[in-house]
Amino acid sequence: MNFLQRYGSAWSRLRRSRGYGIHSPFAFKFVLDVLCERLPYYSYGYIEGLRVAVIDAVRTGFWRHPRVISAKSAKMLFRITNYFNPASILQIGTSYGVSSACMMVVNSASRLWLYEPHLDRYPVVGRVLQPFLSRIDVYNDLQVALNDYFDIVGDESPFVLINGMPCGETDLAVMTGVVSRLIDSEAVIVMRNLARSNEMKALWNTCCSYGDRGQLFTNDRLGVIVANAKMPREEFSLWF
Repeated sequence: MNFLQRYGSAWSRLRRSRGYGIHSPFAFKFVLDVLCERLPYYSYGYIEGLRVAVIDAVRTGFWRHPRVISAKSAKMLFRITNYFNPASILQIGTSYGVSSACMMVVNSASRLWLYEPHLDRYPVVGRVLQPFLSRIDVYNDLQVALNDYFDIVGDESPFVLINGMPCGETDLAVMTGVVSRLIDSEAVIVMRNLARSNEMKALWNTCCSYGDRGQLFTNDRLGVIVANAKMPREEFSLWF
């Protein structure tokens, strides 16, 4: 959606974000109590402090750094993870580890399968994830990470965060190949940076075109797919 389309649809998206016109009980609760929730959660102080520490750590140096996830997005990611409370999480792409920490702090028993082949570029991530290292498996090969994750997740619905495609078109091809498996397994898929990455936008469009059940939520920058086969297919364009 370009700027003019976003501007033209702003009122309808704002109304949806306040629950108007949403008839699905699940979608109504998810939009108001998770995506658009404004009340504080117990981990917000930790998340804000972690972001500040990471920003201070990467501010030195003379090269361009990737952006640290915003406080708003970090808190939203925590809320989404907290709502579904998955035991097993697959994450694709990270830079400083803040997004990983936001998910791992939800449940002290959860485990994370993290694919990031460029961790050597971000030495701060080791300090960020140090409290959770016993529960994290790190991979530099996406296919191996996927295989190991699917072996473990079993009958549990997958929970997947896709921050980006660290290896660009190569990773996109691999992920496109498993979209049907994820959605057929009734996964929850959270996708970030839709407006910043052509690969992410392409993958989002592929996910949206597959299947005829489940619910999709997006603000054109972040998207969430809840591929519950018992839910009718609905797509919600929101302002959050």
